[in-house]
Amino acid sequence: MREIPAAQFREMLPQVCAAAGDAVYPAAVAAGLQSGRMFAGDSAVLIWHFCGFAYISGNPDAAFLADAAHLMQHSARRMLLITDDAEVISFFAQKRAFSMPKRLYFCAASAPEIPAPAGFTLRRIDAALFPRVQGRIVPAFSWETAEQFLANGFGWCLMDGETVAATAFSAAVAADAADIGIETAEAYRRKGLAKAAAAAVMWEAVSRGKMPVWACHEANIGSQKTAQALGFQHIRTCTAIQRQECI
Repeated sequence: MREIPAAQFREMLPQVCAAAGDAVYPAAVAAGLQSGRMFAGDSAVLIWHFCGFAYISGNPDAAFLADAAHLMQHSARRMLLITDDAEVISFFAQKRAFSMPKRLYFCAASAPEIPAPAGFTLRRIDAALFPRVQGRIVPAFSWETAEQFLANGFGWCLMDGETVAATAFSAAVAADAADIGIETAEAYRRKGLAKAAAAAVMWEAVSRGKMPVWACHEANIGSQKTAQALGFQHIRTCTAIQRQECI
């Protein structure tokens, strides 16, 4: 496979939108809304989002998949290949170097009305708040710079005074969908606070003409329950292929 120059990404958008498993992250890269890399073979394209999620569009042959496996094994940056393509899954299932947990996908047709709990306020993520949002799944996880996020994404924090208690944001954006990421500060967990922030992001996504999308590891029961409480419906299950040491 060969790497595609960023200047040619937008030309690949129609093909990228047909990526197996999930089109939101690939479309965000191809449209230039978020950072990433793209690689092409004779009949397939690999899209590698800044956050580490990767997707394949087209009909990859064995050589293409071998190149993808090499990237996953030898790159210093994480690559998590998400797919529901049976042939791709079968190829990697034969290799002991990879783990293949399931990833669940949900979508919502509307947004619930969940006010901020007593004592908390909702605040939009702006330039001042962006660097204060800390944790694992935060805007900096999927947006290369604050400027990129503020120009193309959106998010809300549930504040306890000046402390960020919970955060929800667009982890990936496409023309018609927004994938939602959430994070709750350790001291505020198991209180349901993220739901109010997530509901605000869902409302904003819907107002922008984007379907709210949610995804999580099959073992993340808490995330699944939060999604269901927000009105998300399970739509499909994908395989998330990763090298063993990434677990």
